Amino acid sequence: MKTLGAIAWRPGAEWTIEEIEIGDPGAGEVLVEWGAAGLCHSDEHFRSGDRVPPSLEAELFPMLGGHEGAGTVVAAGPGVSTLEAGDRVVASFAPTCGRCRYCASGRGNLCGANKDFMVRGQLADGTVKHRVNGKPLYVMAKLGTFAERSVVSERSVVKIGPGVPLQAACLVSCGVATGFGSATERAGTRPGDVVAVVGLGGLGAAAVQGARLAGARAIVAIDPFELRRSMALTFGATHSVAAICEAVPVIAHLTDGQGADRVILTPSVVTGEIIRDGLAITGKGAVCVVTGMGPLGESPVPLDIGAFALYAKELRGCLYGSYDPRLAPAYLLSLYASGLLDIDAMITTYALPDIARALDDSLHGRNVRAVLTMPAS
Repeated sequence: MKTLGAIAWRPGAEWTIEEIEIGDPGAGEVLVEWGAAGLCHSDEHFRSGDRVPPSLEAELFPMLGGHEGAGTVVAAGPGVSTLEAGDRVVASFAPTCGRCRYCASGRGNLCGANKDFMVRGQLADGTVKHRVNGKPLYVMAKLGTFAERSVVSERSVVKIGPGVPLQAACLVSCGVATGFGSATERAGTRPGDVVAVVGLGGLGAAAVQGARLAGARAIVAIDPFELRRSMALTFGATHSVAAICEAVPVIAHLTDGQGADRVILTPSVVTGEIIRDGLAITGKGAVCVVTGMGPLGESPVPLDIGAFALYAKELRGCLYGSYDPRLAPAYLLSLYASGLLDIDAMITTYALPDIARALDDSLHGRNVRAVLTMPAS
């Protein structure tokens, strides 16, 4: 079978739309026709090469991109028991085995069964099902949602209801879940808290909404791009500034100089300086959550160790909003259906062939979250 998809041929290369050859779904696999795919900066970390280990460069390229997505199952391979043709699904970049100690304790986002994430081939049995010009492809997160169709493990998708627009549904597969949960689950926002959100793309916009629904009394939205700051105010932020240094007097006024209760770092690229500055506006006994990613390797964090210890601050990482990937999509889509979570206002749509423009708009703050729509849809 042939399909169209966005390929990066080498680190730093632009996305190009190519005809891809895909095999039939095997045991434990399904063929998905993708209707929409979110353009997450995690894909950009790989395309640009800043999170590609040199030792794995040959393994990871050429690469079929995309790990946020929503679509319809076209066919199911032998042994698939939870899905059938016609089911609508969202992608799950953190597939769960359901058996390891993380899954058994409700921490499916940390499932220990995904050891082959950064190699070619299927999650189910390692066989290569996607090729371009006869060359085996690495498929981003074992999903490859920047394509009309791809073959994925049954564990890599989650069934959703029939009435949800695919453009909105695709974002709960990563950006909305990760950002929203950063505020509600990992940061643990409580009624009356003062929350600062640094970086207002897809993750940050969802974090603002999570903090609002958790009952924060003040939400300080921080981003250099005016469009994203203004959108954050519509999502529930009470204050907006362009930089962390500008947030210092605002937070001091709101907290009588004590600092924010929750600080959530969701910029496209996190640096040691951003973590330092985020901790500086984090209050006593308060939490700073690092959700955005930085380049591969060590990034020194300038840290006043004494103040960190004496003020009992906490610094936490966050994957998929600390949600269970099998349960989060239905929960978040129920909030969306009830009008409590605004996903539609986050979205700017682009056709798959316009992926270069979508990426440029994202990098320059001309959208909140780019969503690619597929020719087949």
